Amino acid sequence: MKKYLLLTFTFLLLITFCHSQSRMFTGKPQYDILTKRAGVYLGTTRVELFPAIAPLHVTNFDSLVSYQFYDSTAFHRVIPGFMIQGGDPNSRSGPTSTWGLGDPSQPTVNAEFTVAKHLRGILSAARDTDPNSANSQFFICVAPAAWLNGLYSVYGRVTSGMNIVDTIVSSARDSVDNPLQKIEMFVTYVGSNDTVASVPLLNTPLSGSFSTSTVRVLKWFAPSDGIIYHVQVSLDSTFSTTYKSLDVGTNQYTVTGLLPGNRYYWRVNCNNGGSISSYSSVWNFLISGTGIDEQTDENQISVFPNPSSGTFMFSNLENESIIEIFDALGKSILKTNSYNNSCSIDLTGRAKGVYFFNITDKNKNIYEGKIIVQ
Repeated sequence: MKKYLLLTFTFLLLITFCHSQSRMFTGKPQYDILTKRAGVYLGTTRVELFPAIAPLHVTNFDSLVSYQFYDSTAFHRVIPGFMIQGGDPNSRSGPTSTWGLGDPSQPTVNAEFTVAKHLRGILSAARDTDPNSANSQFFICVAPAAWLNGLYSVYGRVTSGMNIVDTIVSSARDSVDNPLQKIEMFVTYVGSNDTVASVPLLNTPLSGSFSTSTVRVLKWFAPSDGIIYHVQVSLDSTFSTTYKSLDVGTNQYTVTGLLPGNRYYWRVNCNNGGSISSYSSVWNFLISGTGIDEQTDENQISVFPNPSSGTFMFSNLENESIIEIFDALGKSILKTNSYNNSCSIDLTGRAKGVYFFNITDKNKNIYEGKIIVQ
C-alpha cells in the first residue's frame, strides 16, 4: 500500500510539473503516433491538435507526450466502422481485463464540448459517464459518428497515415474489442501547423435580395481547414447589437423568426483549430412582406446568364460604376469601368467554378455577388 501511495504521489507531482512546463502554442501542434503490432513496426500516423477549440485537452495531451507517457501504451479497443481507442496506462503491462479502466490517480480534464463534428479522422477525448472525466485516453474516428457530437470533446484530427488507423481498426479482436495482438503507440511532438484560418466567402442569399419567408438559410464556401464557424446576424451593419451570434459546425445556418419589414445583416468567421479568421464581408437581405419572393431590390444589379460558359451581362448599373471580378481565393482577375447601365464581362477560358464581383458606383456604394463559369 505504501509503495502504491508513493507511486501515485510521484505520478501526480510529475503531471503537475509537466503541465507547468507545457509549451506555448503558436498554431496547431503536430505529433507522430508510431505504432507496433506484437513488437513489429506497423506504421506512423500524424495528428494535429486544436488549441483554439479545446485548449485544456490539447495542453493535457502535450504535457503527457512531453514525458513519454503514451509510449508503450496500447490501442486497446478497435471497432470497425466506428473508431480506435488508446492511451490507458494500464495497457503498458497490466492484465488485458484492466485495459480501458484507467488509473484513478490520473488528473481529469473538464469537458470542452463544441459544435465540432466527429468526422472520419477526428481525434476526441474518451470519458466515462461524468462529462469531466477525460484523462489520457483518446479515440480516432474511422467514420462519422454524429451521435457523439456535442457530448465528447473534439481536440484534433489525423493529417496523414489514416491508412494505418484503418489497418488498426480491422485487426482481429476478442469479444470486448481488444486486438488479439497488442498494438503499442509511441508519440512524439514534431512541430506546429501555423496556417492562419481563411476568411469565409459568402454564398447565399445574395446581398440585397429580399423574400417574404421568415426563415432564411445562410450559406458560405467552407475553407478547406475550417472546423467551426461563428455566425452573426444583426439589424444594423455595424453589429452593435446582434439578433443571432453562435457557432456552427457546417458551412450553413438556418435563421428563423425573422420579421417582415426588417433588413438583416450577416457575416461569418472561421476557426481552423489553431486560429480564428477575421469576419467575412457583410451581406444583407430584406424580409419584404410584399408577396414577392426571392427577388432583388431596385438597387441590386442583375446578371444574365448566370451560370455562363463565358460572357455575363451586368444590368441595372449606375453610370460610372467600377466592376471587379475575384476568383475563389479572393484574387482580383479583372477590373473594368461601366459608362452606362449595362456592361458585358467575358470570362471565356477561365477555370470552371464560382467567381465573385464587387460593383462600386460613383457614390461609393458597393454591391457584391457571385457568378458561375460552367
